[in-house]
Amino acid sequence: MFRFFVIILALLIILALSGYALSLLFKLHKQNKFIQNAKKERYLNIKNSIDIIAKSMLADQCNLSEGVRRLKPLLDVLGQPKLSQFNAMWALFKVVEDMPILEERKKLARNQRMKLDLAREDAEMKYQDEIKQELRKLLIEMEKF
Repeated sequence: MFRFFVIILALLIILALSGYALSLLFKLHKQNKFIQNAKKERYLNIKNSIDIIAKSMLADQCNLSEGVRRLKPLLDVLGQPKLSQFNAMWALFKVVEDMPILEERKKLARNQRMKLDLAREDAEMKYQDEIKQELRKLLIEMEKF
């Protein structure tokens, strides 16, 4: 009789633990689905940002130098394509990547700011046509994703 109660108790414990394991598996599945949806949403937001920046650069609503500075980290997050695959955009980025912005720029003397602006504008003019062609290629590549 005592064995019977021990066996029943053991079965109840096994049943309870099985139920708990199933609930944990369900929670894990739900969490994985949530993470997958969050990654997909983030990817779509980044892709949308790249589209907006590229189109605004093509429409001359955004300076080319500002555009390449904004595109680089976004493309780095996606992994492919990289900004370095686009020669003209990469060359312009290399010119402007170390230039100060915002508060750092305001701290510069006026003649230093003008010198940097001239260098930036010269590079923008030099690469303008090539960058616009590369932007069209980038937009086509982004549609494939």
